[in-house]
Amino acid sequence: VMHNGFKNPKYAPCPLLVNMVMAGKTGVKSGEGFYDYSESRKAEKVAAQFAQ
Repeated sequence: VMHNGFKNPKYAPCPLLVNMVMAGKTGVKSGEGFYDYSESRKAEKVAAQFAQ
């Protein structure tokens, strides 16, 4: 919203967040995001592109 309103690149969303939303990884509702919600507890998850 800020980026669209001000047309300033400093308000652009982080590419990681854009990619996650486009992939449907929106958190609790989708079952995964920065955390994996598929089990009964919240487990921290590292995106494959960052795990080495």
